[in-house]
Amino acid sequence: MNERISNPFVNAEVNAPTEFQEYFRRYSQTTGASTVGEYDRKPFPRMVDFWFLAIAVAVKLGLKPVKLDGRDTYKAIEGAAIVSPEWRVHALKLIAIGETKDPEVIKDPRRMMEIANGLAFAGMPHLIEILEDHPDDEVFGLSDALVKMVK
Repeated sequence: MNERISNPFVNAEVNAPTEFQEYFRRYSQTTGASTVGEYDRKPFPRMVDFWFLAIAVAVKLGLKPVKLDGRDTYKAIEGAAIVSPEWRVHALKLIAIGETKDPEVIKDPRRMMEIANGLAFAGMPHLIEILEDHPDDEVFGLSDALVKMVK
């Protein structure tokens, strides 16, 4: 039976600090990629994939969520994009529980998004550094760095 997952983030938005806007465009195919070279320099099919890998990097490195209060932000991603692939919603719930040590946090989508966003922008400088250390070869540099990170 193919079960449809409910998306608690459907009405949420990924608000990104404006200083990261250039990187969302630079590394996401959402903003256009049509040649092999462009695909190698834009390793993320969608902006949400870039955002989610930044969360994973933060979790792996044991970083704490950064506060975005008072920072200049813009809407980078619609909450509806988070449901694809479906496992992403479950991963974000587990990450929120891990951060708060409270399983009840999954009843509060706004709090879960706050945690996810905070982790994304804690991990994003590390992710950007990996990508920028491999100009014109971002896909392979990212792959190598992630393999080293999980070893």
